[in-house]
Amino acid sequence: MSKKESYILEKYHDIISEELNVKDVKILDDSVVIKKIYKPLGNKLSTKYGKETGKIIQFGKQWNAKALPNGQLVIFDNEKNERLLDPEDYDIDYEWLDGDEMAADTGIVVQMDLHITPELAQEGIAREISRFLNQMRKDSWFAVEKKANCVYHTDSDVLATAINTWKDFLMTEALLQDIKADTKPQWSHTDTFSIDEWTIIFALTSH
Repeated sequence: MSKKESYILEKYHDIISEELNVKDVKILDDSVVIKKIYKPLGNKLSTKYGKETGKIIQFGKQWNAKALPNGQLVIFDNEKNERLLDPEDYDIDYEWLDGDEMAADTGIVVQMDLHITPELAQEGIAREISRFLNQMRKDSWFAVEKKANCVYHTDSDVLATAINTWKDFLMTEALLQDIKADTKPQWSHTDTFSIDEWTIIFALTSH
């Protein structure tokens, strides 16, 4: 990765992370090697190069190619004879991408760590609850600037733990005065949140 690309990644790290909904963005280390393959398009080159088109395609597959900064591509044979291709004359493919965890496009290679830790799972639940509570506020016509009190009941230790762990986050994101457990949530604005096999009853009041 160039210094310019590293600078961009560092400067916009938080924005990229938020837009991709990922915990962190890091530069791949040098142990990750991806081979770029240039694939000349015969239907684009036949008019320009005629019977040489087949050889150009062959040399492109053999990596006898050099990309230029302006997007053009130089294809050369074993005698170093060169043919110039415009950006629309070829496609780019990549070798050695690791299954569904890696992708490449426009010269950028991305590798995703798809392992979900218990902490990430908890955070995911908390974010779903936050969206649910904000929708409850909207459906209940609560003023945007007015904080609400929230009580809940659940038999799920998973949901209860997520709320307790991410209580401050939920209070901030859902604009809550407080959020606490109650065996019988009975305020006027109630709804049931479900995820997987777990459920939780929420009740809100703006008083």
